[in-house]
Amino acid sequence: MTAAALVTVVVAAAQFTGQADASAWRELLLSVVIGFPLMQLLTRFPFQLNTRHAGIEVQFDIGVLVFLLCFARPAVAALAWCVCVVPTNLLQRKSWVSRVYNASIGVLFLPVALAVLTALGAPGTSEKGWRIIAMRPSVLEVLAVGAAVVAVFAVDVLVSAVSVAVQERTSVRAELLHPGAWMAVGTSAAVGGLGYLGGLVEAKLPEWTALLLVVPMVVTMLATRAMRTTRDVARRSEALFEAATALHTQGRRADLARALQKHARMVVGTPAAMVRSVGPGEDEIGVPVVAGDGVVLHITAPRRRQPAQRAADEKALEALASVGEAAFFRVSASEEMHGLARRDVVTGLPNRLQFSERLAAELERAREAGRLDRLVVLYLDLDGFKGVNDRFGHEAGDELLRLVGSRLRDTLRGGSTVARLGGDEFAVLLPECLDVEGLCRRVLVALRVEVRMRGHVLRVQGSIGLSRARPGDDVGTLLRNADTAMYRAKATGKNRWVEFRPELLEEEIARLQVIEDLQQAPAEAFVVHYQPIVDLQSGAAAAPVVGLEALVRWRRDRGGEVEPLVGPEEFIGLAERSGTVIGIGDSVMRQVARDAAVVQQHAGRRLDLMVNVSPVQLRHPDFIERVAAAVRQTAASGCRLHLEMTESVMIDDGTADRLRDLAETGAQLTIDDFGTGFSSLGYLRHRPFSSFKIDRSFVRDIATEPTARALVEGMVKMGQALELTVVAEGVEHEEQAEILRAMGCQLAQGHLYCRPRALEDIADVLAGPVARPLSA
Repeated sequence: MTAAALVTVVVAAAQFTGQADASAWRELLLSVVIGFPLMQLLTRFPFQLNTRHAGIEVQFDIGVLVFLLCFARPAVAALAWCVCVVPTNLLQRKSWVSRVYNASIGVLFLPVALAVLTALGAPGTSEKGWRIIAMRPSVLEVLAVGAAVVAVFAVDVLVSAVSVAVQERTSVRAELLHPGAWMAVGTSAAVGGLGYLGGLVEAKLPEWTALLLVVPMVVTMLATRAMRTTRDVARRSEALFEAATALHTQGRRADLARALQKHARMVVGTPAAMVRSVGPGEDEIGVPVVAGDGVVLHITAPRRRQPAQRAADEKALEALASVGEAAFFRVSASEEMHGLARRDVVTGLPNRLQFSERLAAELERAREAGRLDRLVVLYLDLDGFKGVNDRFGHEAGDELLRLVGSRLRDTLRGGSTVARLGGDEFAVLLPECLDVEGLCRRVLVALRVEVRMRGHVLRVQGSIGLSRARPGDDVGTLLRNADTAMYRAKATGKNRWVEFRPELLEEEIARLQVIEDLQQAPAEAFVVHYQPIVDLQSGAAAAPVVGLEALVRWRRDRGGEVEPLVGPEEFIGLAERSGTVIGIGDSVMRQVARDAAVVQQHAGRRLDLMVNVSPVQLRHPDFIERVAAAVRQTAASGCRLHLEMTESVMIDDGTADRLRDLAETGAQLTIDDFGTGFSSLGYLRHRPFSSFKIDRSFVRDIATEPTARALVEGMVKMGQALELTVVAEGVEHEEQAEILRAMGCQLAQGHLYCRPRALEDIADVLAGPVARPLSA
């Protein structure tokens, strides 16, 4: 378009030069003297179409073009028009793109008007010579002038609509079909008619009568300005209302910034409005918008000459900025929530959701690149983490998790993803792993954490399960396989890594089958065997029985085929994992309470009956009432009920009140497997325990290892100092019994005296003192 305008200017200048004489120069000067001020005046009162983007303005300078075509010969009129229209538009306070566009389209009005006037027969000889408009007033000439004005209007609106549609990515049809178009056509025709009327006055009437044209021109300009003010107010209100709705539908910052710029152009009515990081220039107005995260954007627009319009623009932009800031705040909050939904709040690592998304993406890339065997997933679990939480609280546990996460992140770099899946479980994704063994060794070192908390040094290590991607694997399969391998690593000694093999999955399925069978097993499937506890310090030739420990056995039914009794070491852990241990524990306690009368009958004296209690049972809301009922029934039979529980229960601050409630029922509390957990003298002093059992792992080596003997002797002396009864578990040899007796250990339990038996098979043991050795 600009090139066509340049050609038009060159042609007009060439034609004038070819016909130039003194009169032509005087006529050109007079045309410019008259036309340029009129052009400056009319361009101040454009008709702005009320479109959504407010980017189309209809200039009324067509009246000047019509007047020049009536006033001067064609060559003079053409050049005078170019001389008037180009400086007028280039000197406007708009962007250079808008200035060049307006100047170019204004120049092209000339050939459009000439073509229409020539086609409709308007040119001819007037009293002053040849003119494009012959000034022979007739209906046809008036219609020709009107047609030329409408044609210029149509070209102006069409080209502007195309420009706005391309810039705003809308359809040309949407930009053309808008209210106010017919009013703009009528106003343009009226102003063009004023130009034609001015030509008639200049040609037919005395020169002073031209002053009469000031009246309709002023009325037209004032009416146009009033209409524009009204439309500006309506446009701003509509644009702000639409912005308030549209900006809050954007989900990304970039989209929001683009939408904000679009509505800024609608608000101020110019495509020159921008949203940018740089503030307004000297000839611009601007309003800051806080976009979050320390980013401040600026909505800028050209500065209007009229103070009233400039003030209205600034107020409208301030309102738009408020809407924009609210939208940016919403997007920031949404992004933060989106990030939290995919990030672990304790460690800051990706969580299970984000890890699964990344694993799915990397799995697809590896499948396309043919390198599935290099994609490795590690499933990590901290060994001993629960004890940290139990002993020091969850804040200490969270600190440990953050430390582990940081060490894993520092150890594994180069495209790896470290995530916390929940609890003390982590996962690692490595898209390109060539040295699996070296990788797992590094991770084991990273998991081996030593932390000082409240004067204690905690050492935590981890177990790792590893799975490699195979054809057909998906995210769930890889994680399940790695998880299965991790459980095998924990079951085979912890602080090691195990790579998944298909047979591991078969074993996991077998464990799940055990859980299912436990859930379906009736109460009578769990039977109780008893193992005696003897008095080492009685002074008698044979150690008398002072108590019995109840040990559960499971008579497992496999589809009609009853298997041999299953020991607790094979199913209690799975029962705790599935929650079925609550029902099993209740069944055992009821059975012991019922057996108390038989025990008393065979023994002829009061015995202590010890029942193992799981931490899962202790947390059950009805457990206290069930224990109280068992204590009453046991006491009525002349026996006393003991509850055995591990050190993890003792050091859990959350169970302190429940332990006191249990003691108030009359039950005696015993610590089982003492020495294998977080043994603490302070906890022993402040918990209502009456006895503890030294774990068999210490007793086993007291005859051969001085260190083990020293540890056991220390435990015995500690129990004596705290006035707690000490029971040594796992006594299998006479030498062990003699050493324990010499240390002052009161009670013992083990195969040396009796293996666990059913109640009916242990009556002879209860009837009198135990003669050593006693075999089953």
